[in-house]
Amino acid sequence: MKVWMAAGGLVLGTLCACGPSKELRQVRSEAKSLREEASALRAETRVLRAENSTLKSKVRTLEDDLEELTRERDELKLAAQKPAPAPSKKAGRK
Repeated sequence: MKVWMAAGGLVLGTLCACGPSKELRQVRSEAKSLREEASALRAETRVLRAENSTLKSKVRTLEDDLEELTRERDELKLAAQKPAPAPSKKAGRK
């Protein structure tokens, strides 16, 4: 048992003494690039959300305008369908 512990200690000691391995450097590099990409995507998301909010407010304004114009059109149609008032007879003529 002591031999295994000594052998394990030597192996772990040499691995720790070597410093970061090639794979570890590669993984750290990939993690860094992924963090940068995530940050860029968050910024893009903020821009798109602001644009979306602006567009939604424009849509609401246009819908309100459309509703008002539709109401005016309907009122004008009703007014056009009413018969013209009969001409009034002028007083004094027969």
